[in-house]
Amino acid sequence: MRAGVVVWAEGTTVRFRIAGGFRAERGMLLKVEDRGRRFILRVYDFRPESLLSQAEVAMLSSRAQRGERVELYEKELRLYDTALATIVAQVDEDGAAHGPTSVPPLFAPVETLERGDLDALKLDTGDLPLGVVRVGHRPGDVEVSLDGARVIPHHVLVAGSTGAGKSNLGRVLAASVLHSGRYSIVVFDCESEYLTGGGPGSMGLAHLPYSEERLFLVSNRASRPGRLRVRVSVDGVAVERSILAHPLKMSLTRLKPWDFAMTGEFTGPQEELLWMAYKTFGDEWVSTLLGMDGRGLYQRLGRMSSVNTINVTRRKLRRLVGDGEVFCEDCDYDLAGAVLSMAAKGRVIVVETPFASEGEEKLLATVIAGRLFRAYEKMRKELPEKWGELPPVLVMVEEAHRYLSKTALSSPGEVRENIFSIIAKRGRKYKVGGLYITQMPGELMETIIRQALTKIVLPLPTRPDYEKVIGYSPYLDEAEQEIKTLDRGEALVVSPPSGLRFAVPIKVYRFEDYARRLIALEEEAVVRASASGG
Repeated sequence: MRAGVVVWAEGTTVRFRIAGGFRAERGMLLKVEDRGRRFILRVYDFRPESLLSQAEVAMLSSRAQRGERVELYEKELRLYDTALATIVAQVDEDGAAHGPTSVPPLFAPVETLERGDLDALKLDTGDLPLGVVRVGHRPGDVEVSLDGARVIPHHVLVAGSTGAGKSNLGRVLAASVLHSGRYSIVVFDCESEYLTGGGPGSMGLAHLPYSEERLFLVSNRASRPGRLRVRVSVDGVAVERSILAHPLKMSLTRLKPWDFAMTGEFTGPQEELLWMAYKTFGDEWVSTLLGMDGRGLYQRLGRMSSVNTINVTRRKLRRLVGDGEVFCEDCDYDLAGAVLSMAAKGRVIVVETPFASEGEEKLLATVIAGRLFRAYEKMRKELPEKWGELPPVLVMVEEAHRYLSKTALSSPGEVRENIFSIIAKRGRKYKVGGLYITQMPGELMETIIRQALTKIVLPLPTRPDYEKVIGYSPYLDEAEQEIKTLDRGEALVVSPPSGLRFAVPIKVYRFEDYARRLIALEEEAVVRASASGG
């Protein structure tokens, strides 16, 4: 379908006159064909062209205001609409797609894309589907997916305002990882919506048949390690899944000073105190620090730390450890070890923390992420062949600005690290990636945004936030207006590791629709496996 005609082109920007009756929208993908080449365009803004004098505008607008009929001589020559678009790709005669090396000629026709044009862009060569290409605000029929093996180690940033669809996207990505069976992802679920859904009519990972093999749940629903029976309803039919589960409990004796230091909350002298206590009291060091008064600890530690430092450190420890519901003295659970074992097997790990305090949640996430990172790092250095067999693991960090902002990582005169900033800088070497989800990307450290090579931008109307994402991302230079006007569930995806070298407009799958599709695929696979086994 004819969309218009090129009237100006420079660099990677094209302006075209919009054909009469054609409805152009921001984010729309179009094409220009010229001598065997196809230029793929993405519309980002509009500009009316007027050859009317100020007097004519004043006269005609006055008539229109009075409700009179407005007639304009040679209207098509003197007043028309144009659209601004950026060239996102060039497809040569041999079908190879790459960045633009030239521009289309003036007066070349601009047309809508066909299925073959989208196929040439290779948007569906990955194994982690997210949604479908979006044409304006309408979903298309070409799937967009990420290449997990390349994307996970280089981190993923998901940015969107409250209500933009971040939780739905997180569940879709977790379901894609579970269905693939090739990777691991750790999800910290503070709303208990990943397992069975967030309310009536919603669905969760337990609805998928493969959840019995590939899902590992850490939750207070489990009283002991083993299988947990979970009842769900699939289109009105009651189904019972047997999910591998572990209680949300970890023994205090299994915590080490490094676990606390990697929260980023302790100063240098306070970290020294933690190690001093560990060497003095052994496995009972946390219980002793919390149970003994400051003066007593001052004496037991040989007066090597001030009473003030001891008391401040004890307060921080108490806030992180909580009231004993998660980190307990009378249990012997090795929660972090269990998670590490499941990650090495390529499981989707859901850690439910609906009633955990902010401190408990932060320490738990730090402990799990830290143990994963250190295990993968050690394995690569000492047993590289074994490390090569480990699946890439993605650690989801909800409310990432709480852990990776300038405020969280600095104090007067000091810049601190935590485990998530370390993973952002070094995780790619060891196949450990971060999935950073935030509604305030403007608060994040610049290095975090730079290190996340895959970016999924949902509706983000505030200037400090979208400007920071655009400023540290390729292919988003002209996307400001579109990002501000995205609807819920719509996104722009940039992922050079997946070969998506332009801002791809997508409509993210609604999780329930995607889950029903995966259920059908997985049930077919189970039937085929049973038939071949028989």
